[in-house]
Amino acid sequence: MSNGVKGVQFDMWNSIQEIAAFAEPEIGRTTTPAEVVETADGRSDRWVVVIFDDTYHSMDYVIWALIKTFPEMSTTEATLIMLEAHNTGKGVATLCGREQALKYRNSLRVLQLNCDVEPGW
Repeated sequence: MSNGVKGVQFDMWNSIQEIAAFAEPEIGRTTTPAEVVETADGRSDRWVVVIFDDTYHSMDYVIWALIKTFPEMSTTEATLIMLEAHNTGKGVATLCGREQALKYRNSLRVLQLNCDVEPGW
């Protein structure tokens, strides 16, 4: 099935297969969950850095800013976060400790992105 948009052909079936292949875990690959540190009041130290949608910055700029701020982030991950913010109003960039989350937030604000830190989930 193909859809044409202004002379450009998109092969939806191949796109779906590429997304499915990306989502499938690699065979033999194991991951270890991140360590969660307990705070003095008994709550875990989990905070999220959230970026908000704006009409000023281009999508490419937001992707670049995410990759610049989070060096371990892939272009695909940055694109998905940007699209989440664009479509829903906010996108979760990362889940980490409070001190690190504040550093990430400050770095994103230097790049003039509207973002905040919220207690984790």
